Amino acid sequence: MIRYNGKGYSSWKEAPVERSSFSQLGAQFSIPIYWKGNQPLLWEETYFYWMSSLRRWRVQIPMSLTPDYLEAQVRALGISIAADEIQLFVLTAFRELAPKADSPLTPLGWVLESRGIYAPSSIVDTYEIELFKDLYLSEDYFATLPASHQTQRDLAQIYAYENGYADCLLLNTQKNLVESAQGSLFLWINEAVVSPDLASGCRDSVLRAAFINALKKQANISVAVRPVSPFELQNAEALLILPPFTGAASVTRYRKKIYMSSALQDVLTDFWTKLL
Repeated sequence: MIRYNGKGYSSWKEAPVERSSFSQLGAQFSIPIYWKGNQPLLWEETYFYWMSSLRRWRVQIPMSLTPDYLEAQVRALGISIAADEIQLFVLTAFRELAPKADSPLTPLGWVLESRGIYAPSSIVDTYEIELFKDLYLSEDYFATLPASHQTQRDLAQIYAYENGYADCLLLNTQKNLVESAQGSLFLWINEAVVSPDLASGCRDSVLRAAFINALKKQANISVAVRPVSPFELQNAEALLILPPFTGAASVTRYRKKIYMSSALQDVLTDFWTKLL
């Protein structure tokens, strides 16, 4: 079941565009919408994040895309899981027409899909990572947009798969850590949580921002959002990868460094408990 530009279709075959050609319509980006029971989670933050991203992306935004309208679109897909579970919806925006020299401002198209249950944590026995050094990410104003650096993330994940790693960490032109190919990066170092800042070029997300804000409210935890050197990976007691679309994962190994602490995973569990 999908919603394409506000209309419901039981499958991609019934929609005006096939999934195979959807990616050819123009640049696109996706954001997650989390839903529990009969209410969305982080709804206001998600809506305004989407709007601000669309404005920076330079597309024509219909006046009809109000918070109430979009929430109604999600409800129209139906809530199909237990009340105590989280359902994931994915909202993808795209340019319906390719920009041209005489008409560069393009209309907005969007697709809303239900992806079923969202598990806040991904339980794996082994999660080994490596640095991806084939290319470096920029740290400019547009680097934090959802669609920016997606090709680089895809290449890093392919490299990880080909070499037997669960994930790879990306570096910026200053040779500092940015994020993993799958999500935001958090390090537990000496009773403090450290994460690359947006100025490092990492992808901005509602989940990342909400998790950082929750960490800052805890009296017993120090939080530092700043440039992070890859050498700090050796000093960390725990690493957490926080993807927007799949469950978070605790890193178990980076080269010869073994991570045993579950401190960050415990903090994440507390975050979701209080959020719900």
